[in-house]
Amino acid sequence: MKRLTTVLLFSVLGMGMLNAQTGVQINFDQFGNKIEKSNATIQDPKKNAKPDAWIARAELFMDVFDAQIYRAYPGMDMKTFSLLIGKPTEQTQEVVEGITVDKFVMDRAEFYFANGSLDHWQVTKPVVENPLEVAYESLIKAIELDASKKKAKPIMEDLLKLKNYLINEGSSCYSKKDYGCSYKCFSKVVEIGKNPLVNQKDTAIYYYAGLSAQLDGKFEECIPYYEESIKLGFTSEGSVYFNIFDAYKSLGKADEGAKYLEDGFIKYPKNTNVLFSLISYYIDKGEDPSKILVYIDQAIASEPNNPSLFFAKGTLHDRLGDTDEALTSYQKAIEIDPNYFDAYYNIGALFFNVGVKYVEEANKIPAKEIEKYDELMSKANVEFKKSLPYMENALKINPASKEVMDALKNIYFRFRNESPEMSAKYKEIIDKLNNM
Repeated sequence: MKRLTTVLLFSVLGMGMLNAQTGVQINFDQFGNKIEKSNATIQDPKKNAKPDAWIARAELFMDVFDAQIYRAYPGMDMKTFSLLIGKPTEQTQEVVEGITVDKFVMDRAEFYFANGSLDHWQVTKPVVENPLEVAYESLIKAIELDASKKKAKPIMEDLLKLKNYLINEGSSCYSKKDYGCSYKCFSKVVEIGKNPLVNQKDTAIYYYAGLSAQLDGKFEECIPYYEESIKLGFTSEGSVYFNIFDAYKSLGKADEGAKYLEDGFIKYPKNTNVLFSLISYYIDKGEDPSKILVYIDQAIASEPNNPSLFFAKGTLHDRLGDTDEALTSYQKAIEIDPNYFDAYYNIGALFFNVGVKYVEEANKIPAKEIEKYDELMSKANVEFKKSLPYMENALKINPASKEVMDALKNIYFRFRNESPEMSAKYKEIIDKLNNM
């Protein structure tokens, strides 16, 4: 899965960092008195009936949150951090899941940089717990008290500001696998977007709110977010269909979720999680997985010129071992779209894999049975040569595909002594792979 901060950073509005107070200059002692004063204000019957008191409280607690993380933000590079916030009291480095992580320790928080960019943080000495939650509740109270709507504009501006802070905090929580926290943040962003003063739908947030809820074991709660994400057109390349099925399955309701796999497979035939789950579902039910073809053929009847549908049909036949039917469907996809990379690649892979099977069979033949060995190797060569033009066309469409280059390397190597052309192609593909 892509790191969430990378996906969401661009949806976050600018936070005015150039004019912000730097971490070194933050006076944390001031917040104690300000919070006490705000607490007293909302206890005063005369003052707590005015929206201004609650707006001021929301702004105070947002400022507390921002100060607690030294006014940092996801994606900030280490140089900018040191320039705007100050040098860490301690710095260490480690490799986590193949990614270089730098840890900056400050007096009140720790910051973790993945490949040089701020990935997440951990507040170690908070001024107050859950400041963004207090800010949200305060703004909701201000809206309730603002019957005349005179304060609608400042409340709206603060809601948007709070939304950005929640996205940043949610991204940080997700990156450190605190999914309960990220779900709480992202679900609040959704609620803010629904507020009439804001009236915005952040499409990606619905998906990540659902994903966070699911990863936190809240299977019932994640489903509505996924459903809305689908309506809004954010599907994470089809992953939402697998995720929503998986949530239903976790609830013991796989039959209710199966329709999402069927829909997802037709729309995203390249998503292997969707395909394999759909096949497994029918097998577990004791049904024939080929019944999925009924749905594909219905879709083809409605969209006969949609190459993705023929590719989906070919993929299913391929997985079920119907080689001839798979080939026919892939070729139809290419007929409709001559630049359909995946169809070319799958045909090439289909022939290539048959060739590999012949080689594996040949390698099991006893050394004395030379004729049988040669016969199998000859059959393998026929299949590899069938694969060749499709792999070459795939590479023309996507010259950066390592999978295609690896396949061609093996084919060219096999036939490099047959002609100068094959020898030259082998050397060329080796150079390309070495320069990647």
